Amino acid sequence: MLTLTKKTEYALIAVCHLAHAGQRVVSARDIARTYGVRLPLLMNILKMLNQDGILRSVRGARGGYALAVAPASLTLSRVIGAVEGPPRLVKCAQPQPKDRPCELAGTCPVSPPLGKVHRLFGSFLKSVTVADLAFDEAYRGRKTEVRKVVGR
Repeated sequence: MLTLTKKTEYALIAVCHLAHAGQRVVSARDIARTYGVRLPLLMNILKMLNQDGILRSVRGARGGYALAVAPASLTLSRVIGAVEGPPRLVKCAQPQPKDRPCELAGTCPVSPPLGKVHRLFGSFLKSVTVADLAFDEAYRGRKTEVRKVVGR
């Protein structure tokens, strides 16, 4: 089944939180505490998002992260790509290296239609923005509270 990885979930949580913060710098610790996510993994994800230019980082005692891209122009595809690499449904959806082609490439009946599905999926991910997620009606009425991270 197609599911988001923990890295992608944490990345989306972080960018939505930062979208609400505007240009205010927020620490990784504050984000982790607010949502009950594991700080070490979140810190690695924030570094990846920073390296991709999605976030800007500020060092020092009041340091942390802020969005470097407007939420309305930051797509799901870009966020996922920054932490996971390019999204793809199946291995054959992207060009295969000549030294490691798919062993079923010559006989697979679903490769062409799955390629079409992959392109549609990619277009969808490019059409959904962080603003769509962070400022959705369902998100607006939700209050976040500090949660204790149990067993992490």
